[in-house]
Amino acid sequence: MHEINVLIVEDELLIAQNLSRKLKRLGYQVLDIVSSGEAALKASAEKKPNLVLMDIVIKGEIDGIETATKIYRNYGIPVIYLTAYADDKTLQRAENTGSYGYVLKPFNERELHATIRMALQKHQQQVEILESLVTAEELSKNLQLSIQRAALKIGGSEQLVLENDLHFALENQELQVYYQPLVRLQDRQIVGAEALLRWQHPKRGMISPTTFIPIAEEAGIIGPIGEWILRKACAQAKSWQIRYPAPLKISVNLSVRQFNQEGLAKIVAQTLLETDLAPELLDLELTESLLVQDSMLVVRMIDELKSIGVQLAIDDFGTGYSSLSYLQHFPFDIVKIDRSFIRSITHNPGKIAIIQAIIRMAHGLNLKVIAEGVETEEELIFLCDNHCDLAQGYLFSPPVSAESFERFLLM
Repeated sequence: MHEINVLIVEDELLIAQNLSRKLKRLGYQVLDIVSSGEAALKASAEKKPNLVLMDIVIKGEIDGIETATKIYRNYGIPVIYLTAYADDKTLQRAENTGSYGYVLKPFNERELHATIRMALQKHQQQVEILESLVTAEELSKNLQLSIQRAALKIGGSEQLVLENDLHFALENQELQVYYQPLVRLQDRQIVGAEALLRWQHPKRGMISPTTFIPIAEEAGIIGPIGEWILRKACAQAKSWQIRYPAPLKISVNLSVRQFNQEGLAKIVAQTLLETDLAPELLDLELTESLLVQDSMLVVRMIDELKSIGVQLAIDDFGTGYSSLSYLQHFPFDIVKIDRSFIRSITHNPGKIAIIQAIIRMAHGLNLKVIAEGVETEEELIFLCDNHCDLAQGYLFSPPVSAESFERFLLM
C-alpha cells in the first residue's frame, strides 16, 4: 500500500490522540487533527487526505454528517464515521449519505484497520466504475476486459483479507522463522543457516512467503516484520553459539523497503548489541533489484552496514542485467548463485560455462560463492569439482524449525 494520509475530525482531544496513536501503529500517516466541521472542510481542501475519520456528532455549526457529505461531494474523499452512540434517526441519515463505514469507540485496532481497508477498496472500485463507463457498443467490444477486471477485484478482496490478517500476525505469534542449513563443500559441515520467514495462518494453514511478503511490502508493514526476524535470527544464532562449539553464521534477507528504511544501520547495530552476536556472524542478503536505485544512496547505505562489521551477500546472482557491474561497484563479501542456474546444470553446457565463470570471477575478487537450490548429488559433485565454497538446498535439508535444525548440529 502507498502511504495513506488520514485526517481526524474529533472534538474530544484525548479520543483523537488515542486514535492517532493507533493509526500510526498500523502504518497510517495522520495529517492533522481538527475539532470542527469548518476546520475539516478547510483541511480537506488544503491537505487532500486519502481518508477522513469523522466524529458523527461533532459540535459546531455543521455536524459530522453534513461535513462528510460536503467533503465527498467537493473533494471526492471517502469518510468513515466515528461513533460511541447515536440515535436511529442520526444513523439512518448517515446511511443515506453513502457511508464508507463506522468505527465504534473505544477503538479496536483490528476493526479500525479492516474498516479503513474496506472503505479504501470500495472507494477505488467506485472510481474505476465511473472511469470505465462506456457506451453499450464499447461495452460489448470490451466484454472480456470487463470479466478480467471483475476477476482482479475478487483477487484484490482476497489480498485485502490477507493484508488485514498480516497486520496482526506478529501480535498473534503466527509468524515463524525457519532455518535452512548452509553447508561448507570442502568437508560438508554445516557452518551457518539462512533465516526464512513463514506464516502459519490460523485458518489457511502455512502461507507461502511468495504470497505474503509482497503484501507486506505493499502494505508498508515489512519494516516491523523485518526487524522482528532480524532480532529472532540473531538471538537464535547466539543461543547456538553458546551451546555448540563452532560458531554458526546467520543469514537474513533485506527487502527493498527495509534497505531504504531510515536508520537501518542503527537498527542492525542495536540488534547485534542486544543479542550479543558478533557482527561477523551476520550476513545480510541484498537482491539485485534493490541495487537498481540511486547509486549514491545505495553506496552510502552499504558503507554504513559494512562499518558495523556485518558481511553482505548479493542474492539471486545472475538473474539481473548488470550483475558484473554490481560486483565492481559495491563491496560485497558473498555471491549467491541463483537456483535457476543450478537446476539440471550438468545437462546444460550454457549453465556450466556461466557457473564456472561466476566462481572464477568471484574468487578473483576474494568473494565467497554460495550455490542455492542444490537438489541432487550430481549438482553437488559438479560444484565441488569447480571449487564452489558453500551450498544450500533440499539435498541437505529444506528450511526447518530451530528445534529440527539443532538435530543437525548434534550429528
